[in-house]
Amino acid sequence: MSSNRSKPPRMERRTKEERKLFPVWTLIVIALCAAVWFMGAQLYSDRMAAYQAYAAISQAVNSDTFFPGITVDGTPLDGMTMEEAQAIFAGRQQQSSEAFSLVVESGDMRWKITSSEVPLTHDAQSVLRRAYAVGRSGTLEERYTQIQALATQGLALTTSFTYDREAVDGLVSIIADSLDYDAVDAALDSFDVNNRTFSFTEGKAGYRVDREKLKNDILDALDAHAYDRVIVPEGESVAPSVVKADLEGKFGLVSTFSTTTTKDRDRNTNIEISAAALNGRIVRPGETMSFNNCTGQRTYDKGYREAHAIAGGVLVDDTGGGVCQTSSTLFNAVVRADLEIVERYAHSWPSTYVNKGEDATVNWPSLDFVFRNNGEYPVFVVAWYEKNVVTVEIYGRMRDDGLTIDLYSEVIETIKPSDEILYTVDESLPIGAQKAGRSKRTGYVVDTYKIYKNSAGEEISREKLWRTTYRATQKEILYHPRETQTQTDGE
Repeated sequence: MSSNRSKPPRMERRTKEERKLFPVWTLIVIALCAAVWFMGAQLYSDRMAAYQAYAAISQAVNSDTFFPGITVDGTPLDGMTMEEAQAIFAGRQQQSSEAFSLVVESGDMRWKITSSEVPLTHDAQSVLRRAYAVGRSGTLEERYTQIQALATQGLALTTSFTYDREAVDGLVSIIADSLDYDAVDAALDSFDVNNRTFSFTEGKAGYRVDREKLKNDILDALDAHAYDRVIVPEGESVAPSVVKADLEGKFGLVSTFSTTTTKDRDRNTNIEISAAALNGRIVRPGETMSFNNCTGQRTYDKGYREAHAIAGGVLVDDTGGGVCQTSSTLFNAVVRADLEIVERYAHSWPSTYVNKGEDATVNWPSLDFVFRNNGEYPVFVVAWYEKNVVTVEIYGRMRDDGLTIDLYSEVIETIKPSDEILYTVDESLPIGAQKAGRSKRTGYVVDTYKIYKNSAGEEISREKLWRTTYRATQKEILYHPRETQTQTDGE
């Protein structure tokens, strides 16, 4: 039998029929559909994964709480809202404000420095805002990356506070002003008129707080939060600029002047009483002394007597006559003490007891002699009458340079009076009566100078004080004319 036998015809027909039932292209379509489905499923799966990842990222970055890994002052803020964190740190801020306290103490004086006196400024709010901002800027991926880094690496922030340093300056001034006291210079205490001696007070040291050190000590303690520290201010003693030894031997007689009186007993009584009214007077720096205020009105009740005095250019008897010699003597002592002359008047004609231009007349209450103490220390007036001499002394701070003052007056013009007799009606006289009025007197114009001399008595300078004019007067007769009969036209 041959081995190459052909297949049976029935089998070939079946294969052809099968091909007719399942064409090849059908398989291709099925394969393509399966591929499409697979690809769609894969795409869906990828998109679902991406969506789920996006949703997870969105949920992570869009939280309204602090992200994990953030701490402030060691407190984890994970899961807290801003309001919750602010509430926590507001309480801590209050605690730190209450704890902010420092004591300054000196002896029995004590000052407590708190946040009421030194305002505090806390930065907790700004730190919380900074912590809350982490992971909330940039793209979604950048934000998520920051959040992931926080979770692994963490972020630790701290809060702090500052205080008003200028307020500390003010407190230092208040404290130091309370502790500081000035040195007290030794000073003139009193003057014994009878013994002509001075007494002085002792100088006292002062004290000054070292303000810069006190300020630095307070700042150092506050910066170190060393609130239990007690600050003790330090300072130094301040010596007085003038001690008692500086004054002793520096006070004594500054000037003196005497004039010789007449032998008129009543006039000398008036001079003695007026001198006693001046004796022991103290004139402090800047003060004035008035002759009229010292004596008051010169009256008989005070012991004054009638004596010759110049009134209206005429020599008359007046209660207190002669006190102008006391005022003129005072004037000469005062000007030689280099004190300021405030008010001075000259007589109607030159006096016999002082040089021309060197007199000082007084009359209650219109004419007065007044001087001012223009120095730095009090001056004392010592005045008395004895044996026809009136003396005035000025005591006070003596000059260190040995300078002395004298007066010099120069007559620059002599005024001759008229030889004619001046008749003046005086209706106070009886009718037909007459009496002598002003006497015939020569007038003068006088310039008066203060002469400054050194310790050797040599003139070193001069200062013009004033010009005095004594008017010339012609002889005067006062009279009251007789009545004259009126004549009428007659026959």
